[in-house]
Parts: sequence; C-alpha cells; structure tokens
Amino acid sequence: MAQATSGQAERPRKDLETCIAETRVFAQGVVDKLDVTFNPDPEINETVIQGLARHQHLHGKRYCPCFVIQWDRALDRVCPCKPGLQEEIPRDGHCHCGIFCAPDFNGYPYQPAGG
Repeated sequence: MAQATSGQAERPRKDLETCIAETRVFAQGVVDKLDVTFNPDPEINETVIQGLARHQHLHGKRYCPCFVIQWDRALDRVCPCKPGLQEEIPRDGHCHCGIFCAPDFNGYPYQPAGG
C-alpha cells in the first residue's frame, strides 16, 4: 500500500458517478445563490459538469476543466472562479468555460440588455 508523501493517510477517492451527481447539485447551487444562469446550450453545461466532476474525482477539487492545472493556488481556477464571476461574466456574458452566464445572456456574441 502506497503512503501519502505528506505523512497523512490519503482520503478515499469518491467514484466518478458520485462526483458527477454532486457536481450537478453544486452547479445548481451556484445558479441559485449567485446572479448567474446556466448557458442556454445544454451540451456546454454537460461538458463542463463532466470536466469539473472528473477533476473532483482525480484531485479533490472542481478545478476549471478549461485550464491546465498549475498546482499553484494563485493560478489555478476552482469553480466558480473569481475571474469568471468578477470579470468574464460582466464583460463577456459567460465565464470562460461557458456554463455560468449573465441573467441577460442572449447568445454569442454577448449583447447586454439595454446596451
């Protein structure tokens, strides 16, 4: 049995199906709590949910599936990421991954309501 390098026992890894189910609940919670909505394209949402769940399964965190993990807290994006919420959604109408959108998101290219 392999030992953890930190001297602590490794946490048992959740199975991928559990991570997918938890990520669906998580994503709905983001939409319910923040001023965002899901992308109107369900294929984008499903792809991002699968990627987030895979990272949760492999690494224990929902790292953004659209970026390479750098293993640096200052560089890695954990969903919902600050750049997505504070910069990308207000500017572009959606986060980089595309799952979370501004409430007035009306497709690509983004045309803010009243703008």
